[in-house]
Amino acid sequence: MNDEWLTQEEIHKDFLALGRGPWTVVYRSWSTSKQDNGGVYCAFAPPTYRERALGDPGWDLMVTDGRPGFSQGPGENGDLVTTYHREGDDREVEYLVLLREFHGASPSYMEIVQEFRLFHNLWWDNEQHVLMKAHEDETAEVAAEVSDDEVRVKTKLLRQYQAARQLDLLLFIDSVRYASSVGVTLPAEEDWRSENLCATRYPNTMLPSPITRYLATRVIPPPPVERSGIWPYEEVDDHFPDFVIGYDDEGEELRHSCDPDALANYFGANPEAPNYLTPVFFRRDVLHKYYDNPEKYSVEDGLIRCSGSWILSMDNDGPDHVVVFLGDLGRDLPKSERDYWRSFNLAPEGDMSQTGVRRAFLGEWAEAQAPDLKVRATYRRFVDDWQEQKGWALFREPTGSDANLLQQLRVPLTESQTEFEGSLDILAKLLSDGLNDKEIQRRLESRVKDEKSIAKFERWLRQEGYEHVDRDVKLLRNIQALRSKASAHRKGSDYEKTLGRLLGALRGRAATAHILAVRFCFSKGCVSGGSNRSSRSSLRISGRPG
Repeated sequence: MNDEWLTQEEIHKDFLALGRGPWTVVYRSWSTSKQDNGGVYCAFAPPTYRERALGDPGWDLMVTDGRPGFSQGPGENGDLVTTYHREGDDREVEYLVLLREFHGASPSYMEIVQEFRLFHNLWWDNEQHVLMKAHEDETAEVAAEVSDDEVRVKTKLLRQYQAARQLDLLLFIDSVRYASSVGVTLPAEEDWRSENLCATRYPNTMLPSPITRYLATRVIPPPPVERSGIWPYEEVDDHFPDFVIGYDDEGEELRHSCDPDALANYFGANPEAPNYLTPVFFRRDVLHKYYDNPEKYSVEDGLIRCSGSWILSMDNDGPDHVVVFLGDLGRDLPKSERDYWRSFNLAPEGDMSQTGVRRAFLGEWAEAQAPDLKVRATYRRFVDDWQEQKGWALFREPTGSDANLLQQLRVPLTESQTEFEGSLDILAKLLSDGLNDKEIQRRLESRVKDEKSIAKFERWLRQEGYEHVDRDVKLLRNIQALRSKASAHRKGSDYEKTLGRLLGALRGRAATAHILAVRFCFSKGCVSGGSNRSSRSSLRISGRPG
């Protein structure tokens, strides 16, 4: 401990830096036995209070202030008047952070006021002890970190709240440092004053241990209301990266901004610019991010949906590319997603799919032709038709972690072995694993011990007089066999033999597309459940594998 330490110069310097940078400490408490103790706190006040706030360096609000309560004072006739106060008293100063104390009945904790949390639509993460803020692209950031001895808030969010309410941010500090011995010479009293600062450091030798005390109040005026960050003052979206849209006469790639307001349309806008409906091509693996996060995103026939935030139309019916219109990239994607898409951008190769052209330019209804999109649609129709006609579900609805299985079923986006095996696993879960054992068994005339799902289904089909039992059961067994061999930890010659027997020379994306050529048919005219040997059920599950 030296004389420089007692000057508290670094405390003064750190206090002047408070409110700058990504984070702002709005509460801190510290205490080191026989060395130092102190605290940092904050408040809000209207600019009209600024002169009073800077009148002396003392705090205008205490950590435990802010609770509702009563005050009493003389009335007009000298009678005692009792008044209720929602926030403890009628001072113009407001708190941001409040210490909640329960007299030992429950642990105390720090709490950020509700209005700030509602303004930024924050939620509490109890595991991390942080407040979280969601963004339109379904990402989230830590907005505030809360512990017993410190609370810090993202400076940007603090300033936006200030801007909206047009309040000053008052920052307070009280720091005490103890001398190592009675004989130490303490620094002289010193004041720091400026337009927005009132600070003093003074010595005190009257205590058993001599000390220096640094006490300060600082005012940070609010930004303009236009920086509030919420409607009608949202941040301007001006990030519209260039995308490759074609080639010039020299074979060089042509690029153009995706700003929808800078593109041509069919009503005369920006006649020298590319049209809003200029197709932009992307590698199919641009969809990985969305398939891999089914809780957030849904990749569907002709669009990607980010739950409750944004929807992007696309042409995903072609085998090799995903196509999005240039203007839609700027209009429908949040700015945080545009650079991601640009990293998968390709110069145009080929054309849009016929499905995409018919839908976008001819205004026609067109069914997807891609095998994964087709099997998803027909699977759902089959499930619904079966339920309507038979009155029970042939396939159990996936739940829990498997709830999004059908949405994730796809032709692999790359030639990755992992993706190929993943597609097999999903198809097996939907078909063979998904067979409704309980309902099938209820309709069988006998029970076989340890009978597997496919075997039960086969017996029931024969019992119903279905004519394609061997074909359709073979398909289910083939899918099950492929999945079983693919999931083995060590894949040897037996795995390759199985692939060759069932898929020939096909592998990867081509093999999956072949497997996904499964057709689900269910005639509206079939009987509605029960065993009927004389009738033929119209069920048809067929495919080319095997």
